[in-house]
Amino acid sequence: MLARPTRILAIILAAFPLYITVTLLQRFRNGGLRHYIFTISTSEANPPAPQILAFWETWAKVIDAGRPKVPIIELKEVAQPAGIEPKNERERTPFNFSIGIPEKDIELLRQSHEILIGHANFSRVNEQATRLFSGTGIVTVAGGSYFAPAILSIRMLRKTNSTLPVQVFLRNKSEYEKKICQEVLPALNAECFVIQDHLRKDNPVKVEHYQLKVLAILFSSYESVLYLDSDCMALLDPKELFDSEPFLSTGLVSWPDYWIATEDPVFYKIAGLLSFPKRMPARSSEAGQLLISKQTHLTTLLLAAYYNIYGPGIYYPILSQGAAGEGDKETFLAAAVVLENPDYRVRHRLGTLGYHEADRKFHGTAMVQYHPTDDYAPRDPTSLKQTRPLFLHANSPKMNIAHLLAEDKVFYPATEDRLRLWGPKESVTKMIGYDIEETAWTEIVDMACKLDDTLRDFRGAWQICERAKQHYRETFQSDTLALPT
Repeated sequence: MLARPTRILAIILAAFPLYITVTLLQRFRNGGLRHYIFTISTSEANPPAPQILAFWETWAKVIDAGRPKVPIIELKEVAQPAGIEPKNERERTPFNFSIGIPEKDIELLRQSHEILIGHANFSRVNEQATRLFSGTGIVTVAGGSYFAPAILSIRMLRKTNSTLPVQVFLRNKSEYEKKICQEVLPALNAECFVIQDHLRKDNPVKVEHYQLKVLAILFSSYESVLYLDSDCMALLDPKELFDSEPFLSTGLVSWPDYWIATEDPVFYKIAGLLSFPKRMPARSSEAGQLLISKQTHLTTLLLAAYYNIYGPGIYYPILSQGAAGEGDKETFLAAAVVLENPDYRVRHRLGTLGYHEADRKFHGTAMVQYHPTDDYAPRDPTSLKQTRPLFLHANSPKMNIAHLLAEDKVFYPATEDRLRLWGPKESVTKMIGYDIEETAWTEIVDMACKLDDTLRDFRGAWQICERAKQHYRETFQSDTLALPT
């Protein structure tokens, strides 16, 4: 009695894989699967949140449909903003330099741009934020040689007594390091995610470097995000940023760079604006840190994602024209301005740490950014209260001990004299309030000795623990009696 049903079931089970194969091949041929395949995560990283994955899939289609239909922009000259001081720090004027994009290409770029911001559902995107995201935390991008600076930055964050959770995004599965992501980072209240796990397997754009930042922020589960570059350290607990002005009223805080902004004024025509905006700060952005609320600025992030995905060869040269630091740095403020979303730019000029060579030539090695709450408060000329330094962006060189040792960055050039990268103790203490370089090196030594066989970038580094200790001892011994244990 059971033989016939059993044979039928066996036939069905045998035929099912063939049916699936034929169906998939048909959908591939017809392009039907183009937007439905995601990378299957074998990285062991935390999996993408399904609702965020679905949200991104929807808008990835729109961004793909808005792909610019113009040739790659090749700059014949680059903007030179160094040394130009603005007449008014709070009012940007058009930079007197233009790429010279042909009018027909300007119109094509405008049409492609409009596909995203003119989409019927785009204006209602912010309403989805509370359904998609929750909580507050810090986001960074690491992996490879950026893992060591990121771990150092998180350790320095914990020294401020901050308990904010951290989500660490890696470019792809090859950057996933099991022991780091499953033991070292969780001990610091941090967790790993892989950006590639959030993208279609047939993703037509190669996403890397500057493009990773906005995707990490978008893919993070946090509603309110403090993004920090892997080499950017908090000097104070950042928690109060989320609970005070100017973040409460704007939902977006950015920080200044050294130079005036150099975007091609034609950008605003491409973005559909009738004239050059009047509410922008004179200086360009330094995006080693960014404070953003998705409830207010999810549209800003989607538009910034568009500018970054099509950044190389299109929006990066349009927004910076080859000036120093060209990349994602201008895309966030540009998106907010185009959409008329609120924002606050810290007015306090950034500080610089570094050292002088024998010929007195100065080498800047780190940038110092200041507290937006202090900056936002009305200025009392009789008050002695100073705007507090909040972030130290150790951008050149990165504080990766394996690389510092291999490249002799622990010595003054062409000498055997030990080098304080961020400058003399007196000048560092005057700006920061304490000797942060010595504090950072206690963490660096500890990392070099505890992670020498764990962190991939440290493996094979010759006597990394002993050499790190030696540098600490010979550089800071006069101020500190004992090595960190």
